[in-house]
Amino acid sequence: MSENSNVLLFDEAKHTYSLNGYVLPSVTQIMKPLSSAEYKGVDEAVLMRAAERGTAVHEAIEYKIKYDFDDCPAEYEEYYKAFLKFAQDYNPKWISSEMRTYHRQLMYAGTVDLICEIGGEKVLVDFKTSSKINHMLTGVQLEAYAQALSSYGVDVDYKAILHLKKDGKYSFERYEKNDSESWNCFGALLTVEQYIKKHQ
Repeated sequence: MSENSNVLLFDEAKHTYSLNGYVLPSVTQIMKPLSSAEYKGVDEAVLMRAAERGTAVHEAIEYKIKYDFDDCPAEYEEYYKAFLKFAQDYNPKWISSEMRTYHRQLMYAGTVDLICEIGGEKVLVDFKTSSKINHMLTGVQLEAYAQALSSYGVDVDYKAILHLKKDGKYSFERYEKNDSESWNCFGALLTVEQYIKKHQ
């Protein structure tokens, strides 16, 4: 499953993916028009704190999955406990955590939070620590990741958002595979991204 991540490089400082020296647009970058519309008017400091929280919780989960090591900042402990509760309730079999991937034909990249097996089904999971799930964004994001994996012949049975909450609870929201509306939306956003890059 990790064959397509071996040559894909990620620059943490610039938050850019590159393949053989060629910079690939990220799923987050391509979806900027949607996220800008969703978070229009939200204070920049609030968004920064949310991003920091998300990064810290993601890292704690990655350490737990890969090394069975508990290391989460105290201020985010309830979000981490929500993940542990999910793991206890669903008993997933971990396949891959924080896996960088790209689409072989369309040449965009991203990082998949989790691929696991639940009840015999392969599931692509994205973690959210926001106050609510932004449905305008999540379906498109999940489908973009699923299609990138599919370009390598790696198919999932379904996708899901694991919403980790500040009270230590969680919700696990299932998204069906082959979401044509979300994929068409992402394709349109990718076309715009490529058009802008061409004329810059």
